[in-house]
Amino acid sequence: MFKKITAALFFSIVFTSFAWASDGEVAQRFGEKLREQSQTIRTIRCEFTQVRHMSVLAGDARSSGRFYYQREGNICLEFDRPAGDMIVMNGERFKIVTDGRRNVVSMNSNPMLKQLKNMLTACMTGDIKLLEAGSEVTYQETPQGYRLTICPSNRKARNQVSAIVLTFDKGDMSLVTLRMEEPSGDYTEYTFTKKIFNSTVDDSVFDI
Repeated sequence: MFKKITAALFFSIVFTSFAWASDGEVAQRFGEKLREQSQTIRTIRCEFTQVRHMSVLAGDARSSGRFYYQREGNICLEFDRPAGDMIVMNGERFKIVTDGRRNVVSMNSNPMLKQLKNMLTACMTGDIKLLEAGSEVTYQETPQGYRLTICPSNRKARNQVSAIVLTFDKGDMSLVTLRMEEPSGDYTEYTFTKKIFNSTVDDSVFDI
């Protein structure tokens, strides 16, 4: 009997936390808070960890580094582990450096890259319309923050990533985690910590 009561209380708490407002109300509240906060943000610097889960491997692959953002829409992930690896999104181009090999492609040539760039830019600028463009978005609110599940509408994009899950801190509305889930069940998850807002970020960080 005690276990049944405990379970009932648990599900009651979960239901209260997630379902006390409609998805539309949560989306509106999230959008208003994100736009208000993002208006004060020019740059972001922080640390990140990346976890790559693949079902064919015994353990997850982990790496870390620094994340940079400029309001102009420039984004950079600079890896410490493995050293020298880098991902840069600058305007309409995407650069990735892996094991010393540099590859630059147009965002427009890859629907998933374009969607990822739009999503990250929307997270930083508060442009919810950009976040929702070409996607189905589900909003949830918790005492700690917001959780968004984004499913690409584009078939080619869905073949690469079936869903993108974002969590935001309710205090400063900054991105806490970004998880890209693949149709196979594999995923890549980024966690962002030690954020510094509006510090000087050298333009060369975003060179492509």
